[in-house]
Amino acid sequence: MLQQNKIISVITFLCCLLFTISDITAQDIHHRNEDLPCVNKNFNVAIHMTVDSTNRPLYNSAQVDTILKKVSDYFSPICISFESCEFNVIENDYSLGRIRNQPILIKDQIKELNNRFAQRRRINIFFVDYIDATFCGDSEFEGIYDAFNASVYIELECNDKPAGQLAHQLGHLFGLLDTYDAESIELVDGSNCATAADGLCDTPADPYGQEYISAEDRELLENKEITNLYIGGDCEFIYEIRDPNGAYYQPDVGNIMSNYPCKCGFSREQLLLIVENYLKSNVQFF
Repeated sequence: MLQQNKIISVITFLCCLLFTISDITAQDIHHRNEDLPCVNKNFNVAIHMTVDSTNRPLYNSAQVDTILKKVSDYFSPICISFESCEFNVIENDYSLGRIRNQPILIKDQIKELNNRFAQRRRINIFFVDYIDATFCGDSEFEGIYDAFNASVYIELECNDKPAGQLAHQLGHLFGLLDTYDAESIELVDGSNCATAADGLCDTPADPYGQEYISAEDRELLENKEITNLYIGGDCEFIYEIRDPNGAYYQPDVGNIMSNYPCKCGFSREQLLLIVENYLKSNVQFF
């Protein structure tokens, strides 16, 4: 098991290294992935920035441009990029960036923000302080099909870096599911990969958040002989609870759609699904 974890750590490091080499262009990566289609689409996104208690924007425009450049790197194998065409600072109400689940429901507050500030036929990105009961933000699933609700919300208070958060939420916008599902357990051998979790077979089974623990592993856990922590230092996967077949998990902790703060990139099938959903959308985004 220790040897497997070391191998996974090396793979994750190499993945991250690939995506941090700044001189790799979208066309270069496209040539390396010759079976991936090139959409050749740049999205001019509208940025809506909330403010802190001193009325200062959470990020400035230069910081946002840096975030968008990194996000574009994640989407570059299919020649999709994102640039800020408008930077709107929402300065009239500090509370707009602090979305609590009371006295108004979160979904209603997000809907109100969208109705007030989002632009039609643009991807709208809202930067907020935090959103209760969410992991690093929110987005409209398959929002690429909706001219009015193609919006994502990114939290300042999050362990994940903003570029990873944004790429993850954009993944949902383009119709990707998380690599994990607490109620739909994907087996390590991949035998149910097409029907469990994200429904994709090139994203390994991911146990994040699932409640299943065998009687044997539960006993080992109670005796502190194994750990149920997901990752250790340097994004090393250390979770030792096995799947229903008794196999150890080896998820891709660097996958954008995972819940680990180790974002490196999308899988091939994820990229193909992004392209498929974009091409099926009848909305003409600017």
